[in-house]
Amino acid sequence: MRREPDAVAPVLAGPIYRLRGRAGGGIVHMRSFLARRARIEREQREARRVRIEREQRAARRTELENSVLHEVGPAGTRDIPFLEASPGWFEGPRENRFFADWQRSSACGHRIFDHWAFDIHDLDDRGRREIDFIPRPLKMPAGKLALGVNISVHRLMERIEAIDAEIGLTFAWFFLMTHGRWVDPDVGDAIAEGLRQGRVRLPGRDAAVLLAWADKKYLF
Repeated sequence: MRREPDAVAPVLAGPIYRLRGRAGGGIVHMRSFLARRARIEREQREARRVRIEREQRAARRTELENSVLHEVGPAGTRDIPFLEASPGWFEGPRENRFFADWQRSSACGHRIFDHWAFDIHDLDDRGRREIDFIPRPLKMPAGKLALGVNISVHRLMERIEAIDAEIGLTFAWFFLMTHGRWVDPDVGDAIAEGLRQGRVRLPGRDAAVLLAWADKKYLF
């Protein structure tokens, strides 16, 4: 700062100064500065979190894409690349994935509308349109299948086969699980882990659907 020459206006107290630019300093509103600094820090942390999650998802996706499923059938055993069994799996919202899973699984031999009704929501919230649906099974199992304590994966396989027989649809338990009311999602995680460890088997297409779901879940 430099001192001004004598001013025309009367001086109440002390010398008169004028600030010269901001290169060497200036007046800062500290409360605004701290608020801005905190906002920048939050944005940087969020960016780091998003980057880490994206890298983790990419690594897991690469692992799945490079994996091979072993399908056992009447003609013997054959290996199916994951992407062949589940092409374009990683794209789309949960509603689209529900229908895509049906087409890629053993359930595809049945019409989906013979087994499910769909509660459609189409809302306009302050200029933002939101559409979705909740699937409702037309036939429900007698009770809920929960993971339970010390229940083996082989016992879980018996229970899901019983559910399929009760509903009259192969792989019915999986779609009931996406709703969460009749089959606990933890059951799906346990069976998926059993598949990875080679302790249990599912038809190749069903294994692909379940493993992809376990990697990136969707629920209604």
